[in-house]
Amino acid sequence: MTEFALGMRLVRFRLASLPGALGLCSALGAVFVVAFLLRRTGSNLAADRALSGIALGLSLPLLAYGTVARALDGNHLEAALADLARFGGDRRLLALGVCVALSVVLAISGALVAAEAVLVVRAPADPALLRDLLTSSWIGALAGASYAAWFCLASTLGRSGGGRVAALVVDFVAGASAGLAAMFWPRGHVRNLLGGEPIWAMPQWSATLALLLLTGACVALGVWRVRR
Repeated sequence: MTEFALGMRLVRFRLASLPGALGLCSALGAVFVVAFLLRRTGSNLAADRALSGIALGLSLPLLAYGTVARALDGNHLEAALADLARFGGDRRLLALGVCVALSVVLAISGALVAAEAVLVVRAPADPALLRDLLTSSWIGALAGASYAAWFCLASTLGRSGGGRVAALVVDFVAGASAGLAAMFWPRGHVRNLLGGEPIWAMPQWSATLALLLLTGACVALGVWRVRR
């Protein structure tokens, strides 16, 4: 088995546990409660508020932070691979497997969180239900993959991967603006895709490209920072 596949299996092993399931269940539970309350307001903007607020604005970043930390056993990315690399395995291939696996896991999680928000807010007979469900799901998936890559890169910084905490704070604070400070974090681009205020008046389609580039760059840089 290649180092890449071993890295993916490591993520599956560490996330296939009760704490791993509780993280996703907690996120889905929070989204359900807030989305249900928003639905009862009767506002036409309830779905938008649920997606940009509790779903992709709060629950997904926190879920991504916890999922990456759990998959790395609370360690620096390189330290989390120590046992597998002990017998001469390529750490960078192992790290790539971990990053890709986490991106897939959180892409699925992001799609679920976003879809739930729409399903709770929209009535079954709402003609916009299917359209909003499909659109929000792929945005949630892209956002989840981007946050996975972002926190994987942050896990190469600081002692015991302490850069993850800084990354979470920076995304919440700097990503909330519409200026240059928000360009390099997922939050502002996700907001743009959801119809919120864009960064530097960028067109909505450019946010998709920005998130794809951000995801690829974070994975590549994170893997490069791991010693062979």
